[in-house]
Amino acid sequence: MFRPAQFALRKLPVHLLIATSLVFSAQSALAEDFNFPGLTGTVTVFQDQYGIPSIKGENELDVYFVQGYIHARDRFFQMDRDRKGAAGRAAELLGQAALSSDVQYRTFGLGRAALTTWQKLDANTKGILQAYANGVNTYLANNPLPPEHTALEITEVEPWTPLDSLLIGKGLGASFSLSTADIDSTIALGTYVGYGQAIGFDGEALFFEDTYRSAPPDDRVTAPGFLGSIGGVDQVGASGGADTKGARVETIGSREISDQTLAMATELREKIDNAPLFKQRLQNQQNPNGSNAWLVAGEHTESGFPMIANDPHLTLDTPSIWYENQLIYPKEGEEWHVNGTGLAGAPGVVLGCSSFACWGMTVNPLDVTDFFSEAFLTNALGLPTHTLYKGDPEPIKQVFNSWYVNVIGDGIPNNLVRANVGYTAGAISLVVPRRNDGAIVDIDGNAGVSVMYTGFRDTHEFTAFLGFNHATSLDEFVVSLQSFDIAVQNVYYADIEGSIAWFTTSEKPMREDLAAFTVDGLPPWFIRDGTGAAANEWLPVTNPQPGQALDYEILPFDEMPHLVNPDKGFVTNANNDPIGVSLDNNPVNQIRPGGTGLYYLNSHYAAYRMGRVDREVKGMVASDEPVTPEDFMTLQANVNLLDAELVLPTLLGIMSQVPVPAGTPMAQALDVLSTWDYAAHTGISEGWDAGDDPTMTSEPDETELRQAAAATVWAMWRSMLVQNTINATLTAYGLGDYLPPSQLAYNAFKYHLENYPTAGGVGASGINFFSQGLAPTVAGSLQMALDALASDEFAPAFANSTDVMDYSWGKLHRIVFNHSFNQDPFNVPNGGGFMDLAPDLPGLSRQGGYEAVDASSHSSTADTLNGFMFGHGPSRRFIAELNPAGIRGYEVLPGGESGVFYSPNYSSQLPLWLTNSYHPMAMGSEEAMDVAVGTTTFGPAQ
Repeated sequence: MFRPAQFALRKLPVHLLIATSLVFSAQSALAEDFNFPGLTGTVTVFQDQYGIPSIKGENELDVYFVQGYIHARDRFFQMDRDRKGAAGRAAELLGQAALSSDVQYRTFGLGRAALTTWQKLDANTKGILQAYANGVNTYLANNPLPPEHTALEITEVEPWTPLDSLLIGKGLGASFSLSTADIDSTIALGTYVGYGQAIGFDGEALFFEDTYRSAPPDDRVTAPGFLGSIGGVDQVGASGGADTKGARVETIGSREISDQTLAMATELREKIDNAPLFKQRLQNQQNPNGSNAWLVAGEHTESGFPMIANDPHLTLDTPSIWYENQLIYPKEGEEWHVNGTGLAGAPGVVLGCSSFACWGMTVNPLDVTDFFSEAFLTNALGLPTHTLYKGDPEPIKQVFNSWYVNVIGDGIPNNLVRANVGYTAGAISLVVPRRNDGAIVDIDGNAGVSVMYTGFRDTHEFTAFLGFNHATSLDEFVVSLQSFDIAVQNVYYADIEGSIAWFTTSEKPMREDLAAFTVDGLPPWFIRDGTGAAANEWLPVTNPQPGQALDYEILPFDEMPHLVNPDKGFVTNANNDPIGVSLDNNPVNQIRPGGTGLYYLNSHYAAYRMGRVDREVKGMVASDEPVTPEDFMTLQANVNLLDAELVLPTLLGIMSQVPVPAGTPMAQALDVLSTWDYAAHTGISEGWDAGDDPTMTSEPDETELRQAAAATVWAMWRSMLVQNTINATLTAYGLGDYLPPSQLAYNAFKYHLENYPTAGGVGASGINFFSQGLAPTVAGSLQMALDALASDEFAPAFANSTDVMDYSWGKLHRIVFNHSFNQDPFNVPNGGGFMDLAPDLPGLSRQGGYEAVDASSHSSTADTLNGFMFGHGPSRRFIAELNPAGIRGYEVLPGGESGVFYSPNYSSQLPLWLTNSYHPMAMGSEEAMDVAVGTTTFGPAQ
């Protein structure tokens, strides 16, 4: 039967959908002409069947003008929301519910940082941002606002400025790099130590060794041996070797977390929890942003040319975070094109291909945020006026804030009323110059907590992006990389000359104690001392690096992990430990080249997606068969769960010693699990699986039905295992409110399971996590999982059935692409031509699962009907082959180009995305004209 989608497509082999003539009449080849002040020449826009524009102009600034115009046409509500959100002004649009998030945004100070950035930008970047803003404002002056503004009773908006584009960039960069994990780690460790002292266990060991382990659950890294190759030393113990100049790695100072610091951390966590728009944009341990990428050199591909694949994982909202466009303009007398995705609200292309090269990005977890405990001098009102560093007062800057809220529902357009916010609740932001202009984020009398982040002053990521767009060599690209100051990304590169390369980016601050081969107090992923009692400061800059923006010492670019044309012929990464610094569970025992201090990158990394990607790509390269684009597409669609592959055989071995009556649900469950290939497909005709026809449903075969049943049982069994070991044990000790994030809890379970033969379930803390015994815990958890699936909680999915074959994974693993309004017809499904799976089963049924390559993860401890839904995943899938005769690129977004809910392009790419299909990328003006279904011409005012 036909799927409930609003358009038809045809399916070609290897999941590649080629443009067809089956398009809406509204998208038929129509020509329009506009003439606007601000343009100096003619710009022609070719729009394909998905509404993707190719913008061809006689000069670059005119192209950015029209790019701004088209972004505003298709996505202005998103643009307005995002500029106001990053500035701490979302309540002026969305109303009272956004005010608490505004307070945190403005306190942390992304708006202040954007203004500083604008003041420091070069003239060329400023000119491009202004041209883009002029295009946005031209659209706004000649067209009505989007329907969301009407619903919010907004009839007029402020003009767009270059600062707004910088705000959007700052917001996105912060979502990758501004982390509050230090707060959570401090609360957990402080509480564990306190309870341990009272009850009689080792609280530090419970944190570092038993539950919040830094060591990943799989050991694949991107560049094994990198540190040694640049003259550093891996994993130094009590003393270093000759290359460390006799240095020793020492822990000095107090590791105690005071009751006052613990109370302030807890209060700050509550503030952030009560600011949902702010919280969801931060990098955190519970829902870390991620991505996949890999490169293969031409010597291993069928075409003989390099290939690149990338799928950045972000929140899957409506509309998509990315906007696809191609920009075409003359460069040195020849046509130059840049095609890919960028941000609605900013000029240029962030991820994509130029005439010369292609590039992609994944999050490179890098510790660029610190929180500090501070001592203050205060005034008569109790407001801090100075911080104290080594007893000396240092002035605090005061920034006064005014707050306004849009009153929605009173029928009065543009009714903004002033909100009353107290001095210490957000009316005054207190900025600490020593903290890179970071703010005081919590106050308790003469003490407080401040935040320090590399992005709080000027940063030049837009200059870097524009440099990527223009680079005509690897060397030029590398120069641009050194302006990539925040957002902590791995950057992948391939060009038509045959090069492949991978670089870790962003400015990594050097800590004072680590430079002296010590950890003074707690390591950098906790609240640290800011009074000078410990050597926890960021070092002042003494060796400035090319393109450096930060006023502190940073890790030199050559010491940042990277590979250029590696001998192995490939690069793989999926937010994993890039070089193995955490594999021994100690991220701070490596030595920099020349024995110049400890080499520290970050405390925790993802592992399972990288484990699968690395195994598969290594297998491709080692095979006698050359690598093809179809191989890359198949890997992006992979849903074979590596965690199951690594853990399940051990569990089945344990269960083989447990008597299980024949014919019982447990026997049936063990049967499907014992033959499972770890693939997590939906198992229902309404489900969306890789390789499905985007326009037609199809009945799953017996293999898929068994896969789907196994995936469901495994997901619930995993949950019960973690709950019955890590979570139940901590709860029994009174720590139920201080459980580790689900990803770390599952890592801890795997560690204790693997070490059971020698430790018997007892951790370094002295606590037994398998107090009921190994087999009873494993078998009991499976029985609990099966009982839960047959319970009333899951009745809307499984109707209380005890037949394991009824437990189709697709009834649980679902997604809703949420709009800011979180209601129909803006959400998809129930907007955009899609419907919920069932009245009590919201969302679209989708393949995938925990840490699958085709990213669609959920909590490892999910145990409710809607607990296995997901909301993060590939915000763009992209593959390219770097043929010098013409780059071949394939791409898809999870939605559509338009953010206007009644547009045919609101979700026109979603069926492709749901079935792991792609559309080809037009490269250059000829290809753009070939696929055009509409043409618009812009010219100067007449």
